[in-house]
Amino acid sequence: MELAPFLIYLFYIFLISTFASSILFSRISIKYINKNMEKDGVDPPSWDRGIGASASFYIFAMFFERSRTPTPMFDARFVAKHARPIDRVIAAAHFISVTGMIICLCIITLFKSFY
Repeated sequence: MELAPFLIYLFYIFLISTFASSILFSRISIKYINKNMEKDGVDPPSWDRGIGASASFYIFAMFFERSRTPTPMFDARFVAKHARPIDRVIAAAHFISVTGMIICLCIITLFKSFY
């Protein structure tokens, strides 16, 4: 079995799981975290108006302590505080699927240059 078709199928699997996990993360986790942040008096990011651009910031704030430092754009300390275990599972699935999709795409692109 050649590696290129396997990587293409793997890329499609990662692509579908990225779409599914991004929808779940934005609909379940971000909505819940934003609601609890507002109860603490912290506004959600004003620069994200429903397009989901803050999802990667939320994921990094959940898993990497260095990303929790408050900045003028985003105060990530409260994201880790209000994240539930299910939010962490969905965030991990999203992070793994996006990373896998990028790696597969890079390897496929590398194989294409050899043909």
